[in-house]
Amino acid sequence: MLLFIGGHYLVQHAVLLAEKLGLSPLVISITIVAFGTSAPELVVSVDAVLNDYDDLVLGNIIGSNIANMMLVLPVAAIIFPLTVSKKIVWREGGVMIGATALFAGLCLMGQMSILAGVVLLSVLLGFILFSIYNSDQSPHDIEDQDKPSSSGIKDGVMIILSLLALAFGSRLFVEGAVDLSRLLGVSEAVIGLTVVAVGTAAPELITVAIAAWQKQTDVVIGNILGSNVFNLLAIGGVAALVAPISVDDHFITVDLPLLVMISMALVVLALILPRIGRRSGLVLLAGYAAYTAFLF
Repeated sequence: MLLFIGGHYLVQHAVLLAEKLGLSPLVISITIVAFGTSAPELVVSVDAVLNDYDDLVLGNIIGSNIANMMLVLPVAAIIFPLTVSKKIVWREGGVMIGATALFAGLCLMGQMSILAGVVLLSVLLGFILFSIYNSDQSPHDIEDQDKPSSSGIKDGVMIILSLLALAFGSRLFVEGAVDLSRLLGVSEAVIGLTVVAVGTAAPELITVAIAAWQKQTDVVIGNILGSNVFNLLAIGGVAALVAPISVDDHFITVDLPLLVMISMALVVLALILPRIGRRSGLVLLAGYAAYTAFLF
């Protein structure tokens, strides 16, 4: 209930606030919304690195991004086919691929050091400034009918409450799921790549599902691309600053190459196809099911 209610009001008031600020919904979705829905990953990752669960940290980051592209996006596409702006794909999609390549390159060193954390957070700051500077300043893809009237202060308060609901709801979900997985004897890496990744990606799933239902295409695409960038740069950066993270060989040989390939494939798919429809969504979901089965 916390996830559903938080996702609903986050999308609604973020779009309203974007109009009042003269910004496009895309800018809000790749900053406030993306950061808010990535908050569970941040909390879980910092807690894990403090307790020396390095595999859980990396599994959470990598698994969440894979889940965003192969679970969250397809669900949104099945609810309402997504018409994708090629400009958005070239710009934000390119940044996502660059961030993925940077994160993978740092992991190849065998350890995410404090210096790596500084690099990731510096790139994140550049991404936010770049997104705001290059955004369209006129809102679009927003329907005027059935909009609730609200003030900027009310929108801000509702966004904060929504983010808190998302973070707290996800934390409850993850704690229960992790405890259950440990009782079943599943490894730490698999927990991070599956249970924790899907659990902490739940806010993105709820948010984009509601946005797709409301036909807010820019919010869907912007949230997924922005959340992936935040996962890699913000969560990876903060976790590395807290303590160096050892990188297991499994991530280097299997999961990171898969993440890079999926990121590139998704951007190419969005550029080639006029829209990402239900058929593409079902193919991506089938791929995610196969990946999960492989892990177990």
